[in-house]
Amino acid sequence: YLLITVGLVYIKTNPCLKRDLLRDLVEMCRGVQHPLRGLFLRNYLLQCTRNILPDSPEENDEEGTVRDSIDFVLMNFAEMNKLWVRMQHQGHSRDRERREREREELKILVGTNLVRLSQLESVTLEIYKKLVLPGILEQVVSCRDAIAQEYLMECIIQVFPDEFHLQTLNAFLKSCAELHNGVNVKNIIISLIDRLATFSQRSDGVGGPGSPNQVPGILQDVKLFDVFSDQVATIIQ
Repeated sequence: YLLITVGLVYIKTNPCLKRDLLRDLVEMCRGVQHPLRGLFLRNYLLQCTRNILPDSPEENDEEGTVRDSIDFVLMNFAEMNKLWVRMQHQGHSRDRERREREREELKILVGTNLVRLSQLESVTLEIYKKLVLPGILEQVVSCRDAIAQEYLMECIIQVFPDEFHLQTLNAFLKSCAELHNGVNVKNIIISLIDRLATFSQRSDGVGGPGSPNQVPGILQDVKLFDVFSDQVATIIQ
């Protein structure tokens, strides 16, 4: 905790070193491998860096760009998820239910990483498609833990914009087919459909065609039924 505190002061006094110092901090947190302590340490790092993460699209920004922030948060997310999953395998088998309850109480610490990614203003649809979503889904699928997978897929649905979901449906639904057998995939898909249905109703109700207040709805080139039909068929198989 002291290392993070000193690192933040150093970043504020030497902004040009922000990119390298953030990377050093997130990597040095690996020194704490106890699941519970590691989770809270990394959550402290995430909270303390909330207002200093680079959020510039410019590549020549010496303080770093939004891509540096994405790398930082994704690395922290991956390590926190591993620590969270490891909690399940510690202790005696008779304490399994208690450990699962503890994990449920701590899941918000891991999910906060996804919230932080969604708050980066320079994350465009293109960046989300190429960097953010693939990085998250890779960790979710590879952890092979039903509790983590179900919660994190729900997090993705809730924290990122509807427009992003519409343009990345195939990638998201393909990942659903790769989840652990214990995951209730039906609930995930229902949650996604409900979110998109609410978005469609909201956009249809604000402003009519040609109105300056019209909200863009579901684009015509997004064949929702076809995408869901094909991907759900794959999941069922």
